[in-house]
Amino acid sequence: MFRKERRSVPQLNTTSTADISFMLLILFLVTTSMDIDKGLSRQLPPLDPVMEQQPTDVEEGQVLRLKIEADNNLTCEGEPLLLSQLRKRVEDFVTKRGKDHILQLESSPQASYDVYFNVQNEIVAAYNALRDAQARMRFGKSFSRCSEEERNVLREAVPQRVSEVYPQEEGGEP
Repeated sequence: MFRKERRSVPQLNTTSTADISFMLLILFLVTTSMDIDKGLSRQLPPLDPVMEQQPTDVEEGQVLRLKIEADNNLTCEGEPLLLSQLRKRVEDFVTKRGKDHILQLESSPQASYDVYFNVQNEIVAAYNALRDAQARMRFGKSFSRCSEEERNVLREAVPQRVSEVYPQEEGGEP
């Protein structure tokens, strides 16, 4: 009397679902831009609360003052300087002053990070060029082909001495 009819559930055709999802994945991978983070690799001194550094006197001629203005213009000793001229200027200054040089970089808080990053890159490129020239003169090969011991000698001969100045806002807060 009571008979259950067996009903069949309609099946969905899912054979092409995997193909469509892979195609969408490839589409998103191709059309999405992958931004590469930029950064500066710097080794900071270790935090040692016992050792305090005493201020040292530096002769006026030993400091090259670079400043990035709020409008992203670069000045060197108060005069405008193009980014393309910075590397040569740093190389000449470091060559002339030797180990006792200091590059002082001040950047306005309103300046673009890209400009700051490019200035830092030019400074590092100048030091690399100077070390490479020293390596060719002393060891007859490029800096990149020198051993770690030779690189340490070159780093002592051409030390990277960059001081960053952080301007104080009114009220004394940085």
